Amino acid sequence: MRFLNLRLHDFRNMEFAELLLDGDRIFLLGANGQGKSNLLEALGLVTAIRSFRTQTMTTLARKGVNAYTLAYQLEHDSEGHTSLEIHSGPAGRTVRIDGEKVTRLIDFIGRFPTVTLCSSDFMLLRGSPSERRRFMDLTLSVVNRLYYNSLRDFNRGISDRNRLLKNKGSAAQLSAFETEVATHACAINGFRKEGILKLGDVLRSVYEGIAEADEGPELSFRPNIDCADAEAYCRLLRENRARDQLIGATQRGPHRDDFNLSLHVGGAREYASDGQQRGLCLALRVAQASLYKELLNRVPVLLADDVLGELDPIRREGFWQACPKEMQIIATGTELPVEPKKWAIHNVKDGHVLSP
Repeated sequence: MRFLNLRLHDFRNMEFAELLLDGDRIFLLGANGQGKSNLLEALGLVTAIRSFRTQTMTTLARKGVNAYTLAYQLEHDSEGHTSLEIHSGPAGRTVRIDGEKVTRLIDFIGRFPTVTLCSSDFMLLRGSPSERRRFMDLTLSVVNRLYYNSLRDFNRGISDRNRLLKNKGSAAQLSAFETEVATHACAINGFRKEGILKLGDVLRSVYEGIAEADEGPELSFRPNIDCADAEAYCRLLRENRARDQLIGATQRGPHRDDFNLSLHVGGAREYASDGQQRGLCLALRVAQASLYKELLNRVPVLLADDVLGELDPIRREGFWQACPKEMQIIATGTELPVEPKKWAIHNVKDGHVLSP
């Protein structure tokens, strides 16, 4: 997949902007606070209508305006030249592909894959388990509709159970929800085990090219409970009802899962150097992109938000070697990239894109 053009109306600090994207390597150059990351954020929305910068989507409209429109022209691996429009306003959000309205997220998610590298990726190592679950859930939802459905239904079921816990629901009512929730929990557990295992294999291959030596990167799944048996999870939920009712929430299950990144020296969060941590985060994102390419049979676009300049020369060169050659890369920075002649450079200033 490749972006060809992006037009923005009332998005972030941009009243109107247009960005031509008809090259393999696009670089957005400008001082901080001018709108470079806003452009990448708009491009990244095409994967799952999710921002890599915020979970509060209502903040995306320009200040003083309550609606925005994003219009894209893309070259799709299987669908050819494609038009996409995202409009968000007081009445809700509308997505149209070639003029046809998309009514379900499941029909959209993963259709236009992108992967964003940004400074907040450090939270995959240093942040809470919820940050890593969010990464895991997006990655697997993009490549697997069954996972998306199981996760959606599990989250609904847990919300209903929590409501019953708070309202002192009867044992019969709780049992009904627990039986359904357990089925989805087992499916999620299986998909996560398989997905993390596969992602870990790709990560090791990618990281070997980025690192200076064999550092033994490992990605391991850390389930909160073993959900291989639905009845066992139902039994666990029954046994924990009294405790859950005191707290008013379900304490055990896939919504408490985590994964761990480590090297030969030990856990990456505790023992890896700053350079190793940066390399691991980059490798994890490139592995995510490679997984998308393999399982979706389409090449994602890589969006790099002012991160490559933080790498030492060896890791930076390793990063470029690890990226699939056919992948379109759109990057930002406050200084010109190394070998600027290889890039189509656009200057960004005060919410405007200046022609190269």
